[in-house]
Amino acid sequence: MGAGRRPTGLGGLLPGLAAGGLALALYAATLAPGLTWAHDGADGGDLLAAALTGGVAHPTGYPTYQLLLQAAVRLSPADPARAGNWLSAACAALAAGLLADLARRALPPAPWRGAAALLAGLAWATSPTLWSQAVITEVYALNALAAALALWLAWRWGQRSPSDVGWRWLAAAALLLGLGLGNHLSLALALPGLAMWVWTARPRLSRAGLAGLAAAFGLGLAVYLRIPLAAAAGSPVNWGAAQTPAGLWWLVSGGPYRELLGGMAGRELLARLASLVAAALEQLGGGPWGAALAAVGLWQLDRRQHGWWRTTGLIALLFALYGLFYRTATAFVYLIPAWGMAALWLAEGVDRLARLFADRRAAWAFVVALTVALPLAAVVRFYPLNDASRDRRAEAFVAQALAQAEDGAVILTATDRPTFALWYAVYGLGQRRDITPLNVSLYEYGWYRATLAQHHPALFAGLAEDAPLEAVVQAAAARFPLYAAEPLPGLAEAGGAPLTRLQIAP
Repeated sequence: MGAGRRPTGLGGLLPGLAAGGLALALYAATLAPGLTWAHDGADGGDLLAAALTGGVAHPTGYPTYQLLLQAAVRLSPADPARAGNWLSAACAALAAGLLADLARRALPPAPWRGAAALLAGLAWATSPTLWSQAVITEVYALNALAAALALWLAWRWGQRSPSDVGWRWLAAAALLLGLGLGNHLSLALALPGLAMWVWTARPRLSRAGLAGLAAAFGLGLAVYLRIPLAAAAGSPVNWGAAQTPAGLWWLVSGGPYRELLGGMAGRELLARLASLVAAALEQLGGGPWGAALAAVGLWQLDRRQHGWWRTTGLIALLFALYGLFYRTATAFVYLIPAWGMAALWLAEGVDRLARLFADRRAAWAFVVALTVALPLAAVVRFYPLNDASRDRRAEAFVAQALAQAEDGAVILTATDRPTFALWYAVYGLGQRRDITPLNVSLYEYGWYRATLAQHHPALFAGLAEDAPLEAVVQAAAARFPLYAAEPLPGLAEAGGAPLTRLQIAP
């Protein structure tokens, strides 16, 4: 199954080290300075608030990410949001380095193999979608790392000697997949391709060995035990009241988002397909030439290593279909692992073209030129788009909102940006604890009303916990300064008095 063992000395590691180091330098230069709304990163405020308060973030809870984010915040307690951004940068850089090392191992021997492998890592690192998630506090850079590491472990298992079942690699992959699913459930889309790779070799899978793999996978999934434990602690950020079985299922299964998968009409589906194709044509090397080289590589891989072709192809296909049928404007972020597979094919395509040269020195120069030109073209094209280093909109909103609000104020919100930014400031950082953020969109959920009643009991004084939103707002208007952080058409007035609008729009 494997292509033979590759050198393991420092020289062999250079493509991965170089790809990871250059990617980290790029991300450091474009990293968001703190709490950010760049690249649809409003969720960062919720993730940070949950980590800082020991609470539970929005579905699916992301327990693996939350544990890592808590560790990152402890390393930099003075600026938690900046620490969260650095966590994403580190994960994305490690993913790029692993992919480059995987490409080196998978490519056939050639003088230019290291350069082609470096190109694979840098092409993925500079792809606009991965880059955008590497500079903000979000879960997708860690998901990219989990996908790359799972594939790297699978390849290392494929390189085992014929007499070795390779349990250590399979057990490590099973543990990693369990932990990875604790970060983002979309990693399950890699399972069929990885299973196909293992099945191709038909190793001697004893019952004891299968039980060991199941135990390793279960150990990784056990990270979800963090959720009910955190929910029972009563944090002000406590989605789903997940200390109960029903609440835990609602949270982990993505209760509010299930209806977003599928159900598209033909015209909408065609429009999304066109958008997906357009995205694919710009992911590698800043233009369609990267996709063309990846297509050549996919064809070459089918001829040279059919099992690996099926594995990477199936993984890419399933992630692409998920991104296609998930009905949100930002769904293409789920395709990041698919672009990683395409980067591996890109290296194969460059290797194939290099072998057409009669002169090996010319072939080596050709590959080196592409290794410089394609990532550089992507950086030039996407740097202005992905540079979040000056994005202080979220921090400016929080600062002005907290400065404008009178003592004991209730601030009404409806959408993620102002809600999660206020949660981060008030709950996570402990700023203006006298303020009550009230999200009118979440009020329909019993767990949210219970959390409000626990942490802001004055809001429900004289009212039942299931009182209608209008009654709660009217009562609040009579007792507290009441503000709207954004337009709330259904609540233009409270108790007959117009709402006070914060002067900065999120």
